[in-house]
Amino acid sequence: MFRNLPAAAFTEDALTDLAKTMFQGEFAEKIEEGKPVDVALNEREPEDENPAIPAGFTYFGQFLDHDITFDPVSSLDRFNDPDALQDFRTPRLDLDSVYGSGPADQPFLYEDDELHLLLGDDKDFDDTRKNRPDLPRNTAPVRRALLGDKRNDENVIVSQLHATFLRFHNKVVDTLHSRDFGLCQQTVRWHYQWIVLHDFLPRIIGKETYERVIVGRGEKPNIRFYNPQGRYAFIPVEFSVAAYRYGHSMVRPSYSLNRIVTKPRPVEQPFNGKTATFNRIPIFSLIDTAEQPLANLNGFRELPGFWPIDWAFFFDGVAPDGEPPAGAVLPQPSYKLDTTLVDPLTSLPDHQREPIKIRRALAALNLLRGWRLGLPSGQAVARHMEMEALSDEQLFDSEDAERRRARGALLTYHPGIFRDNAPLWFYILREAEIFGNSQHLGPVGGTIIAEVIAGLIREDRHSFLAQWPKWRPTLPGAEPGHFTLADLINFTNR
Repeated sequence: MFRNLPAAAFTEDALTDLAKTMFQGEFAEKIEEGKPVDVALNEREPEDENPAIPAGFTYFGQFLDHDITFDPVSSLDRFNDPDALQDFRTPRLDLDSVYGSGPADQPFLYEDDELHLLLGDDKDFDDTRKNRPDLPRNTAPVRRALLGDKRNDENVIVSQLHATFLRFHNKVVDTLHSRDFGLCQQTVRWHYQWIVLHDFLPRIIGKETYERVIVGRGEKPNIRFYNPQGRYAFIPVEFSVAAYRYGHSMVRPSYSLNRIVTKPRPVEQPFNGKTATFNRIPIFSLIDTAEQPLANLNGFRELPGFWPIDWAFFFDGVAPDGEPPAGAVLPQPSYKLDTTLVDPLTSLPDHQREPIKIRRALAALNLLRGWRLGLPSGQAVARHMEMEALSDEQLFDSEDAERRRARGALLTYHPGIFRDNAPLWFYILREAEIFGNSQHLGPVGGTIIAEVIAGLIREDRHSFLAQWPKWRPTLPGAEPGHFTLADLINFTNR
């Protein structure tokens, strides 16, 4: 995307030292020692929360990411040529993670009529919750999901979102009363693309960037920096390795799924002198789910009984399944867009064999990957985009006094490395704190995300932007001619 900008120079020690300042730290010692942590106690409500973005959009963003990107080959231990990377997903918003390569090539994803997508076992638990299935799975002891992209089973939330899109497709088939699979698929894809452009993006990138890039030229987006130049559409590394990793800061340490499934906390264990709004389940932990299947939201397993998600807990505007808990505030907010990540992300389950402990931490993995792929600095990108670059004082400041001291020391401990040379991912998160009040991205991060996503849709000859720019959603929603993720869920649940 910014091929003419030089790669920012760092050292591994400098980046891992920066990563150590990017976690909350309340339970870091326990996590480092591999001890179980009740991460629900690590929620400092409401100061960690972002009321502007419901928690479900964290995982819709992950679902979207899996639809357009997959890089299984680049390494943290060597420098990689970004031009040589192969994207193992189609760089289009076409839901190939849901449809695979279609009923002719992957019939195991479809029912015998080759119209409906296959669903898993029903997980309903009372009369108020109908048709809430798991993902389709094989019959082996582990019961692996049958998916177009295995990553959509990596946690319970994204797997249930994938299941919702399976049901959405089937609902469209039944609503259109059509034997034309292509027509049904197009209807699903166009409504999905509309949701991404006009429901998801405004929340993430902020109103100003949305109006400048997405709405700016009426029917067509106003794109300045993302330009395939006659090539096939591609995913820039500035997007996949930096800007679109904003969502890691939105992750909560734990979630409530519905009004039934809770992780009870003893009354004598309030946090900060108060009880939590919800009893929540950790997003993941090192506890073996085969031994304790209800201990976390780890994926790659059959959905436990009573665990179908009530999306009213995750998205605004969704009709709840039954009566919500007394005093509950729905939906759960995401966490703030800032330069801190929750403690469970310091020790990722998939990286426990990594001998260097800091390489188990998501912040370190992100920073090292950006360096190894030769990303430019945040300041260089900002100036190239003709935006005022943040100063070192702004970048390495923090409202937290201890964090401010630690980050200020980086400029001393690593002289010449971080001066006017911040990693792009860190820069984008800090920019969100300063310009977005931790509620949405700032101009650099927001523009990269808006232009790439809008550009991918524009370059796809099957998209509504390419085929019919004046098209408006046709399925029923709260507002005629508009369609949101809440509308999709409510339509599917009818």
